[in-house]
Formats: sequence, C-alpha cells, structure tokens
Amino acid sequence: MDERQEKRLTGRELDALFDRLFPHGFAGANVLAEIAPEGWERSPLLACFHPSVEQLFEERATIHRNLEEWRRLGRRREGTAALEPRPEPTLEDVRREHEPSPVNVEEEVTELVGLCLWDIFSDNHDVIAADGRLADIGSFRGAGAFLDQYLTRDQEGWKDGDYMRFYMGTIWISRRADLTPVYAMIFRRLTMVGADWVYHFPEIGIVELAPADDTDKAGDRYSVSQAAVAELEAQQRRVEVERFRAELRDANARAREEAMDRPPPATVRAYGAVYGRDPRGWPPA
Repeated sequence: MDERQEKRLTGRELDALFDRLFPHGFAGANVLAEIAPEGWERSPLLACFHPSVEQLFEERATIHRNLEEWRRLGRRREGTAALEPRPEPTLEDVRREHEPSPVNVEEEVTELVGLCLWDIFSDNHDVIAADGRLADIGSFRGAGAFLDQYLTRDQEGWKDGDYMRFYMGTIWISRRADLTPVYAMIFRRLTMVGADWVYHFPEIGIVELAPADDTDKAGDRYSVSQAAVAELEAQQRRVEVERFRAELRDANARAREEAMDRPPPATVRAYGAVYGRDPRGWPPA
C-alpha cells in the first residue's frame, strides 16, 4: 500500500466516521437543537436559503461590479477602446423579480451542514482522526462528491457530477448569515471522536503544464534553427513563470498580513470556542 494511503482513513472508515458524527443525519433533531434552538424558521440561518430582497440586491450589485471590472481590465489588456458600462441592477428590479420559495427544513439544513462540512474537511484544511491519520474526503471536487455520495449511498441513481451540490462550500451564502454556530456544532462532534483540525491559509498557486517534447518523434528532421528558437521560447516561458511565481508569493504574503487586520474566519472562531485554543495553522505564518 502507498505510504500516503496508510496515513489516511479508508473509504469505509470515512463513512464510519461520518456515521459517528451524524448518527441521525445532517438534519437530525439533535443537529437542529444545536444550530437553531428556537426552530429553523426563526433562525438567522434561514437567510442562507431565503435571503431578503435587500441581501439579493447587494449580491447582484457586487457581481455586476466585479464583472464590469473584468470587462474593463480585459479591454485594457487588449488595447481596445473601453466599453460603455452596463447599467447596475436596482433594488426595484430585484424586488420585482423576486419570488419567495417555501421553506424545506430537512433539505435546507442538510445542505447547509454539508456545505459547512466542505469548508472544514476540504478547502485545503486537514481533519486529523484520533489515531493521527488524515480524514481525507478528497480534493475540492472530490470532497463535494464524497459528501453527496455519503448522503445518497442508500439510493440509486447517483451520477458523476453531483459533486456540484456541495462544491466550494459556503462561498455563495457565507455573507447571508453568521455560520459560526454550524461550524461549532461540527467541531463539537469532532472533539467527541478525538479528532482535530489543522487550518491552512488559502493561497493562490500556479500549475505549470510543460509542453510535450516532440523532438524525438520518428521521421522528424532535426533543425538547428528550429531547436534554437524552441529553446529560446522555453527560456522565455521559464522567465515568465518565475516572474509570475514571485508576484504570487508577494500577493499571498500581503493577503496573510491583511488577514491579521481582520477578525479570524468563522471556522477559526468556532474552533477556538470549542477547543479553547487556536487551531494549528492559525495565525498564518
């Protein structure tokens, strides 16, 4: 067995771990009692799935501004004339288009807990089981797939691609409500099984895909001039990649410094409330 695999829980062990964490499911009565003691419909967390018109307006306006900024930067890089900015959505536009949806307690609580589990078990963080092995449920997409498969394992018809249900966690709803109670509920369950959590500060990286080396293909004629041009282009690519890596290192360093001027993330705050200390990895070095 691969040494890295020996340091990870197996698939069956992961299922067993989640069975211990949530013996009555993600939306069991015990979960609701912790995250919404006054009832789901009275909970501030309800806004995650039933945001106010004002919240929806703020979200749409932010997305619109970001897209306009991307358009502006794209035109500037291309050296073409700036486009006329498109009109921003208005509160009245959103209010006119808004259609309230009925509350579905089990479905909404299940989804919220699954999204928060992705934030803790994925997003480059590590959950450490009681025996020191990683409770690794997969990468970004893999973690989403694991959570959905876990919930639907007794059902037929799971399709590859259902990972989108939990993919990227709470990125789209985290500003609608304070998710600390949900994270704290998860961490309390992790402490009960002797597990721990390691925080990893999110960083932007670069993946370099080296072009295939076609110089040895049968039948190809060697050309000194073509080889020289290819080597020059390869050197230029390496210089560009190194320059970009340096820029990313600087950007990541600035992001870590800026993070220390803001309150800790909700996951870190919830961990501290449950474990009585900061997680390993916080503050970011």
